Amino acid sequence: MIIDCAYDEKLSDELVKYLTENGFQVIKDPDGIIRSKDVALTKDDLDLFLKKTGKIKELQVIPSEKNVLIIATKIPIEGFGFVRCSICGFVMYEEELMVHERAHGIFLA
Repeated sequence: MIIDCAYDEKLSDELVKYLTENGFQVIKDPDGIIRSKDVALTKDDLDLFLKKTGKIKELQVIPSEKNVLIIATKIPIEGFGFVRCSICGFVMYEEELMVHERAHGIFLA
């Protein structure tokens, strides 16, 4: 598994310490990259780290590729001009929302 802390050396140092204290074998590379061949290490372990350290409010674990997880700052989709359907959660541009939500009404009738 590769864990990318997005060039945050302080975060990667904290995470390495946490993971090794919890019995995982990890190697820290430059630029906030952590590598592990420990098959027991999962996304849930990283989420637990964020919860225990209080970083869950500002950071999230994002699966990127097979065995690659990125820990990055949460950015609301609204900051990019997107909205979420209140019925199904589908993400789209604001201009498309009314038509999309009306389509739900067609199928519910």
